[in-house]
Amino acid sequence: MSVVIGAHVAFAIGLIAASAVKYVPQLREMLDAKLIKHEEEPPPKEPPPPPPDFKPPPIQTPSLDLPVVAGPPSERAVVVPKAEPAPPPAAKPAPPPITQARVAKGSNLGEACSSYYPSASRRLSEEGSVVLLVFVAPSGRVSETKVETSSGIGRLDEAAQKCVTAQGRFEPQKVGNEAVGSWQRMKWTWRLTS
Repeated sequence: MSVVIGAHVAFAIGLIAASAVKYVPQLREMLDAKLIKHEEEPPPKEPPPPPPDFKPPPIQTPSLDLPVVAGPPSERAVVVPKAEPAPPPAAKPAPPPITQARVAKGSNLGEACSSYYPSASRRLSEEGSVVLLVFVAPSGRVSETKVETSSGIGRLDEAAQKCVTAQGRFEPQKVGNEAVGSWQRMKWTWRLTS
């Protein structure tokens, strides 16, 4: 039995030795450690130099030509030039005054606007007065309206603006004999009739 075990041990050693001769050089190549050179990082850039200190230019005062007065210092008069007053700010031209609107002859705005009374306001028995600014073109037609004082009910305000824009005919403002466009003020009152 020891001979059999010995033969096996000898066989195993032979196999190991034979494979070592054949495979060790290949393993050695695979296991060869190669040193990789570590790449150096570039040195950090220097920060830019700080900006130079700002120094405002020296203040230069205008030289004044003053008359030279002879005599002792106590008798000399000091001449102080008179400062020029600053020009007044340019005034904006005042807008033309808003005049009271005058309905053109033959125009009955009350009848024309009765169909503009909002149906919801009729159902709710809403009444009120609105003051409108209307831009009356030279032709007498209204091209723009603005609510100056509300009736407190938005529907009535809008209805008055729509009616006056669509149906309104006014006397345009005149400069000399020429008609010009202008803003005019008018009060419109919505009242329910029985």
